[in-house]
Amino acid sequence: MNVDLSSSKKHVLIVDDEPAVRRTVRVVLESAGYECAESENGDAALTWLETHHADVIIADYQMPGMSGLQLLEKVTTLMNGKTPQVIMLSGVIQDQEKHKAMDLGAFTTIDKPCNFRELVVKVNEASAL
Repeated sequence: MNVDLSSSKKHVLIVDDEPAVRRTVRVVLESAGYECAESENGDAALTWLETHHADVIIADYQMPGMSGLQLLEKVTTLMNGKTPQVIMLSGVIQDQEKHKAMDLGAFTTIDKPCNFRELVVKVNEASAL
């Protein structure tokens, strides 16, 4: 019995202003079986989401222009209940900001530099919802 796994892959959108971070996270998640796309900022992510689907968004908290928190707010507002799970990723996020992100609907927050095993576990959990 052959099963087409390509159609069952979960899609992750990685939003970070640092190309090296996007590339590293992409390699880790693709090796775990995810289909990944990248956006360099929140505006580009919103444009991509107009024509594509993501099960999970991994967004850097601090980016030029639109922050990850602002992206979370816009995605939640614009997607009308079809909002992907959002994982906030940052090295500068304080506990108060983490709580705000969670209050706005983030699935979780992960500190940079991240433990890639933890990242894959959290993406697995988020994509299962």
